[in-house]
Amino acid sequence: MDDTFFSIRSATTAQIKVEGSRFIADSIPVTNENEAKEHLERIKKKYFDATHHCFAYVIGAGRAIARYYDDGEPSGTAGIKILSAIQSKKLSDILIVVTRYFGGTKLGVGGLGRAYFDSALHGIASAEIISKGTMLVVEIVFSFNETNPVMNAVHANKLKIVETSYVDTHSTLRVLVPPSQFNIFKSTLTDATRARAEISTVGEKTIIL
Repeated sequence: MDDTFFSIRSATTAQIKVEGSRFIADSIPVTNENEAKEHLERIKKKYFDATHHCFAYVIGAGRAIARYYDDGEPSGTAGIKILSAIQSKKLSDILIVVTRYFGGTKLGVGGLGRAYFDSALHGIASAEIISKGTMLVVEIVFSFNETNPVMNAVHANKLKIVETSYVDTHSTLRVLVPPSQFNIFKSTLTDATRARAEISTVGEKTIIL
């Protein structure tokens, strides 16, 4: 799993005109397919009189989810071009919908492909690029006597504490750990506490870095 990836901070709209046709690129941050579909439906309603609503989205730290749709445009001229623009900037957690208002002049397969690709790039250029990280949520359970070595290990690895609780004679910490650092951190903590602290992963969380 990749620890970090690039996305956009907030939704933007940009447009270009090519031979009379207007191409409107809406770039929207999304974290799952349901969000992408909801935004797509909203944009379709907003531009209800448009000729086409072509889109692509990429989701996940490893960019495992990638979808595109031509919405009636010739195959290979629209959705895949929007996806190519996203991939060229190595972005994820992003939906780009390019809405076309036909201007009366046919652009041809090559011209149409360039128009959709350029529209998507304009959309990306109008957005603020951010870094995001997918972290493991790691739970550490330890006795009060192990507080100092546990906290030293957490601070030495520059980990963020997201939750702290106390029950009887034990403490529980939840910290965010980059996946690539988990084994090293676990080994460090085991040595520091002589294996008296319990450490386990309890989930994942994506954050803006």
